[in-house]
Amino acid sequence: MKIYVWCVFAFLVLGCSLSPMDVRAERIEDIAHVEGVTDNPLVGYGLVVGLPGTGDTKMTPFTRRTLESALSRLGVHTRDLDQKIRGHNIAAVVVTGRLIPFLRVGSRMNVHVASIGDATSLEGGTLLLAALKGPDGKVYATAQGPVNTDRAERIGFPKDKKEPLGGRRTTGGVIDGGLVVRGLPIVYNGRKHLWINLNHSSFTTASRIVRAINAHFQARMAVASDAGTITVSIPSTDQDNVVGFMATVLNVRVTPDSEPLVVVNQQTGTIVISRDVSVLPCAVSQKDLTVQVGTGAPGKPSPGEPFRLVDRSVSLRQVVRALNLLGTRTPDLIAILEALKESGALKARIRVAG
Repeated sequence: MKIYVWCVFAFLVLGCSLSPMDVRAERIEDIAHVEGVTDNPLVGYGLVVGLPGTGDTKMTPFTRRTLESALSRLGVHTRDLDQKIRGHNIAAVVVTGRLIPFLRVGSRMNVHVASIGDATSLEGGTLLLAALKGPDGKVYATAQGPVNTDRAERIGFPKDKKEPLGGRRTTGGVIDGGLVVRGLPIVYNGRKHLWINLNHSSFTTASRIVRAINAHFQARMAVASDAGTITVSIPSTDQDNVVGFMATVLNVRVTPDSEPLVVVNQQTGTIVISRDVSVLPCAVSQKDLTVQVGTGAPGKPSPGEPFRLVDRSVSLRQVVRALNLLGTRTPDLIAILEALKESGALKARIRVAG
């Protein structure tokens, strides 16, 4: 019993002694990256086959030409079949992917496909072998496999019997469908300097990282070049083991300068709001909807009256939750958030993804 009481007492003392700055401290690796250790975009062109009549039509002739070329490479003569190829179960797509650092030859990666013709859906299709090239024009990966459209956006509703019941699904992904055929070797041993790039530039965060690194090694090893770049000198004793040295540096904890942020995914309708994002008194009108904060009388609005949130200032979460209950569409919600930001009532940065 005494041991239990002592543990609780110690926990309370230590918990109370930790400042909010200590609680929010993060590893440098979580808020920055070493220069050169970044994703590399890849892009390619391919065909999705096996579609249930939802592929490209005659209005997209490049799909038929691509199919003829693919069949010719497989030894199928298509000269006499030129006018007979319908192609309603085939769709031309752009294939994209990201080659993350340190992926070696033979590693797998996810790829994304998007229709560039007039196909109505990629659901149930299979991507034929496609080459993915980097900005230098070299092939770094190939992609092939069944297309998954479960997370793709459903666009609108079917206007006629030719469109699928679930709406248009013209984007999708191929999980582990990419195969790396060319790697990007990165050599660190022997270097005298490395550069750390912040994921989000900030003079305050850069200054804190420099102080933390120099305090950890008790030497002036880090210097901030600007708000987003920090130069780290590698001691001569660690130049043969730069990986171990950088592991120590990147595990140093720093409290980053926080910035209120609102992230909206317009495909899925997902909204992520950081802490302490509030809305000052204001009124915004969007189509037949009016959002009013800070004036009026409390209570539910009667039919035909503006929608009201009554308080001196409310959290953005309350506003978004109330708008969702009213069935506000994602584009309208984004427009309202941008209007709040433009008026100065919303003190946060808005990032639209998807």
